[in-house]
Parts: sequence; structure tokens; C-alpha cells
Amino acid sequence: MARVSDILAALETIAPSRYAFSFDKVGLQVGDPHQPVHKAVVSLDSSLAAAQSGAHQGAQLLLSHHPLIFNPMPSLTSSSHQGRTVMALVKAEMSFIAAHTNWDSARGGINDTLAERLGLSSVEEFGTGSEVSNLKLVVYVPPGEEDRVIDAASEAGAGIIGAYSRCAFSSSGTGTYEPGLSATPTIGEPGSRSSVGETKIEMVLPTSKRRTVERAVRRVHSYEEPALDFISLANVVEQPAGRLCVLPEPTSLSAFSAFVASRLGLATWTWGSPEKRIKKVAFVGGAADGEWIAAQRSGADVLVTGEVKQHIGLEASESGFALIAAGHYATENPGCATLRDRMAGAIPDVEWMLFEPEPGSSGRPF
Repeated sequence: MARVSDILAALETIAPSRYAFSFDKVGLQVGDPHQPVHKAVVSLDSSLAAAQSGAHQGAQLLLSHHPLIFNPMPSLTSSSHQGRTVMALVKAEMSFIAAHTNWDSARGGINDTLAERLGLSSVEEFGTGSEVSNLKLVVYVPPGEEDRVIDAASEAGAGIIGAYSRCAFSSSGTGTYEPGLSATPTIGEPGSRSSVGETKIEMVLPTSKRRTVERAVRRVHSYEEPALDFISLANVVEQPAGRLCVLPEPTSLSAFSAFVASRLGLATWTWGSPEKRIKKVAFVGGAADGEWIAAQRSGADVLVTGEVKQHIGLEASESGFALIAAGHYATENPGCATLRDRMAGAIPDVEWMLFEPEPGSSGRPF
């Protein structure tokens, strides 16, 4: 039987919480991690309608892209939309989880799905993402123990670089030491100086995994006192949210805007010369018009996003860059369908449903 905690664990694999921007609020916001879950609803918005729909269908969980609780609530009453939604969830004994900018950024998430909806393959990543603090593990092992130590460190969370796991660099050298009289060395004798061949292993890990990785390495290392160094690295953006795709053939901005509108089923607003030639396209669904500068620097000709503020449209168009606003719902809801499918694959014991409001209601325009 799946529980809320199992869904959180699966979501951590699909859209790791560390991908969420620093200002964001993701994860379990309402409910009990131990609650059994038989049915779950995925929705774009943390809406009252989504909560009521889930309750009507007998769901125990609502998984929404947009968080329900972003700032501390001064009160929990029916006088606010947020309060009514929380109360509806509690009354129906439904838990609530948010997967916001972590699902924007994750591979296969909101922005990859948006590119796929337009028939384009994601070829690059760009733009804003959560900065992570990393360390480099340096450890010395006797020849023949490399795989055992690398495996242990990897299982504890080290050695992940982008889409690659168990990443490590090894080099050979000579170690020298003199065990004390009370020592029990793996190689050599107490009181005698020894020189042995050793392999130096280097692996990257998140700072948050230091204790776990250190314990794992010490557990499998044959030395009585293994030497482990953890070196601080510069913060990096592990997983940017934006995507860049190249069109099969260049086209005009006017034609590309019409194409986006036809594929997403809603009218678009476009800034830029209609005749501008479009070859490389940037995608960031939702409210991301501020990413236009990063998109331009990445070589894109146009940014497709959810909405565009007037002053951003002015700045971008007068800077020779094009913008297409295709609607918050239209650019992000397809990714919620993908999330429903991914969760169904990860936890098939749960019946996963997608909440899509009628056009004109509950945040969905027409």
C-alpha cells in the first residue's frame, strides 16, 4: 500500500526538491506523510475546484504544480480562497504536495514537455536554476578496492554530474606512513615505516550528503584510519529551467507565432518584427519573461513563455529579440499531464487522475 511518504520519495527522483528555486515552496504542505493513498489527482493549480474534484472522486492526495501555501497564513478561515482550499483538503482527508520550479527544471518536466508539444527536441538548457553547494571527495585506497569504495560513495549520493552517475576520477601514486605501536595497520607493521601503492579517487557530491558519503566510505574502506578530504567547490546551477531547441527549417516570427497558437490551442501575443527569421527557440513556461536576456545570450531568436509584462515586451523588442506569450495555463498544463504519467509509472498501485477545469473556470482561460 502506497503512502504519502512513498509519493514524496518517488517525486524526489522525478523532480528533486533541490532543483526548486531558493524562494519556492515545494513538497508536502498539507497532510500526513503516513497516510495511505489509493487515488491521487494531479493539477496545474492548487485550486478549490481541484480539491473538490479530488474529494468527489475519493482521492487521498492532490499533487499540484503551483504551491498552495507560499507565505505564512495569518489565519485559517473560510474568508479567503486559500483558507477555503486548505479546509476542503482537511475535511476530505486529502494531503497536498507541490512540485513547482523543481518540475519546471527537471528533465522531462514542464519545459521539455512544452517543447515536445510543439514537435521540437530539447537540445540545450539555459537560464535560471537553483544553485547547489558541492564538495569534492578525495580518498586514497589500496589497489583493488577502487570499485568497492566508488560504489559505496555513489550509493550514498556522490558522483552525480548532470544525467551521469557514479562519476569518479582515479590516479595512482605512492603513500607513506609509519604506524604507531598500538596501531593495527592493514599493510605494514607497527613502528615500521611503509610505502605502498595507492589509488587516489575523486568524486563530486552535494554538501548536504557529506556525512552520509563519509560514513559509507569509512564502512567499506580497509584502512584503520582512511584519509578523506572534502574540498569546497564553487556553487553551480545543477539543472536550469529553460530549454533551447533548433527548428528544422528557419521561419518567420509571424509564422512561428501562428504555429505555437495552433499547437497549444490558444491565441498568442507576440513582440518583434513579423518578418524576423526564427531558427533557435527558447522555452520557459509560466511567468518567465525575465529570462529573455539569458535566452538572447544563449543564441535564441525568440522566447516562448506564459505571459509578458509590457515593459519587458518593450525592452526585448527594442533590443532585437522576440517574445511570444502563449498563456500560463497553455504552457504549463501539458507538463502536468506528463507528471501524472510519470507518477503512475513510478507508483502504479495508486490511481492517478488529471484535473483539467472547463475553459473559463478555475484558472483556465478560453
